[in-house]
Amino acid sequence: MENVKKDQKIGIRDLFHYKSYFLVLVSNTISRFGDSVNMIAYSWMVYSLTGSKILLGTIFAVNAIPGIIFSPFSGVLVDYFSKKKVIILGDIGRGLVASITAVLFFTNQLEPWHLFVFTFICSTIETFVSPAKTSLVPLILPEKLHLSASSFSTSTASFAQLIGIGSAGFLIGTIGIAGAILVDGLTFFTSCILISFLKLEEKKEEGIKLNVKSYFSNLKEGFTFIKKEILLIISILLFAITNFCLTPVNVLLPAYVKDVLSEGAEAYGFLNLGFPIGMIIGGVIFAQIGSKFKKSYSVVFGLVFIGFSYTALSLVEVINNLIVPPIVIGFLSFFVFGLMMPVITSPLKAHLYACTPKALLGRVIGLMSMVTLSAQPLGGVVTGFLSESMSIPHLFLLMGSILIFIPFLALLNKDFRKA
Repeated sequence: MENVKKDQKIGIRDLFHYKSYFLVLVSNTISRFGDSVNMIAYSWMVYSLTGSKILLGTIFAVNAIPGIIFSPFSGVLVDYFSKKKVIILGDIGRGLVASITAVLFFTNQLEPWHLFVFTFICSTIETFVSPAKTSLVPLILPEKLHLSASSFSTSTASFAQLIGIGSAGFLIGTIGIAGAILVDGLTFFTSCILISFLKLEEKKEEGIKLNVKSYFSNLKEGFTFIKKEILLIISILLFAITNFCLTPVNVLLPAYVKDVLSEGAEAYGFLNLGFPIGMIIGGVIFAQIGSKFKKSYSVVFGLVFIGFSYTALSLVEVINNLIVPPIVIGFLSFFVFGLMMPVITSPLKAHLYACTPKALLGRVIGLMSMVTLSAQPLGGVVTGFLSESMSIPHLFLLMGSILIFIPFLALLNKDFRKA
């Protein structure tokens, strides 16, 4: 039986007493490696192929739409059906889409409309898989390990992302963009096989009827629960604003590297390395000391630090003549992005796992995803059009400044400060 002694000091080592957690951890790590390779290959392929900032923003918006439409529905379904089966089917689906994309690109048959269709399909699948994966933690670990598990999982996923980004250039150079994207597909199939060995006791709701009445009834339960949790409410709003503000850097990074820094794919990969390195360090540190801080203050100050590092990306024109190369400033900015991510997300996940009944986890996570993702389509469209009339550095400065100021408003709420 998987167990940890009551008088034993809680730390990262205790997580490895739980074989189910280890299996999920390895599966997620492999998937993240493939996603990281795909991120470099896919983003660079799209911008090099089209040269359109508006198209980059539009694809980013399309990527977020399924999350807004399907997250509440997927959350309800995940609470009723086998999370293990949802993850397996999702991995198979995304593996097939990645493989088809690779084949079409290799045979010169990939068209812009394919990008929209495949992006929508993958994002839709992810909408169902994500709450299923997130809901696994309280099923396989005791509450006292939730914070450590969240932070450590962030670090291992970031390490895989680091290796993936570092390998992307080599893979693209040896087997091409199509080959690199195919690697992503193979990692999904590998993850699927690992999850199939997962032993998980899931209590299913009996007599479910998939109709409009039952759907809205279950959805209402999720809303009713969230309304009682001030930390969740304010954090959701902050994350929605953050998603909107970070859209420009997510959408325009290839253009920023190519047009502003006048660098190539190698520099693009170098900037992306900063994020996982920061997340690895931040995740390990916060897993050990995170419980000493108030959850609300961790969320707020993490976002503020991200805002400051964001504005640093806009200073390339000022620091261009200084000793420190702009690419190094960019790397450090992304490093801070990654360093602060566990500080922001781990306390919220720990609170979510501790206060949410297991039967409601899927729908609560789905509703949170719907709200936080709702800002991305708007941000993607706004980014695409603003980038045509405003320089990328100025756009980064504007959004970074908003991120510095807005989180402090949350501290005006007394109940939030106590969380």
